[in-house]
Amino acid sequence: MDINESWRKIKVKKFSPDKLSQLLNDGTNYYLLDVRPHNYKRNRSFIEDSFFCPLVHLSDRYKEIPKNREILITDWAMKQSPTAAKFLITKGYKIKGVLKGGIERWQIEHKPTHEREIPKTLPPLH
Repeated sequence: MDINESWRKIKVKKFSPDKLSQLLNDGTNYYLLDVRPHNYKRNRSFIEDSFFCPLVHLSDRYKEIPKNREILITDWAMKQSPTAAKFLITKGYKIKGVLKGGIERWQIEHKPTHEREIPKTLPPLH
């Protein structure tokens, strides 16, 4: 990923857990992407129906993500999701925004998650 001055100027919306929950339930077919690291062992909680692609693999796999859907992005603590959003915006994807505070805040605010094993090989992104 080439981070330059124009990259820094890209604005990304940040949604609270309440707002993201509303978006996920508004009937729109959003694509939910989780970009936490592949070796993240601290917590394996994910939002239902999210697709997992660590940020380090995104530049190799982004073409697997459907371009005809708006994308919401999350990670564990909102450290990788803004970078993923900016990268996908530069590739022409429609980014709705990122989860403010990540899954960590999502759980603190008692939003639903499910545990999932992080696969040794990455599943398809569509």
